[in-house]
Amino acid sequence: MRRYDETIDVRSGRIGEGIHGLDGELLAAHPEGPAQFVWRDRLWRVLGVQARWIESDAWWNGSAARAVRGDDAIAATDTGGDVLCEHEVWRVEAANGRDGSRGVYELAHAWSDGSWSLRGVND
Repeated sequence: MRRYDETIDVRSGRIGEGIHGLDGELLAAHPEGPAQFVWRDRLWRVLGVQARWIESDAWWNGSAARAVRGDDAIAATDTGGDVLCEHEVWRVEAANGRDGSRGVYELAHAWSDGSWSLRGVND
């Protein structure tokens, strides 16, 4: 998997909604999640979810932890959100266009500010 750290725009919704299988039958939609995303000016439609997990940031390197250790001039009471900062990571299969490229993408959602980023691509 190639690694990236690029901000993307994500539209949430029912994953796979309106997608037809090879036999032409409408596939069942998955629960809410990242249904579409724009990466490098191209629209990608999420076809399915392979995995989903939660990751914590490296809180031990945050401003509060550095202050407690005396590594930083920041007061120990300034948590800066370091300890509670989590990312929800989605490994999804997505396609570009009707018969376009398909691949597996890792999308990360930061709970602290609502931003999304693309972390990896396997195409």
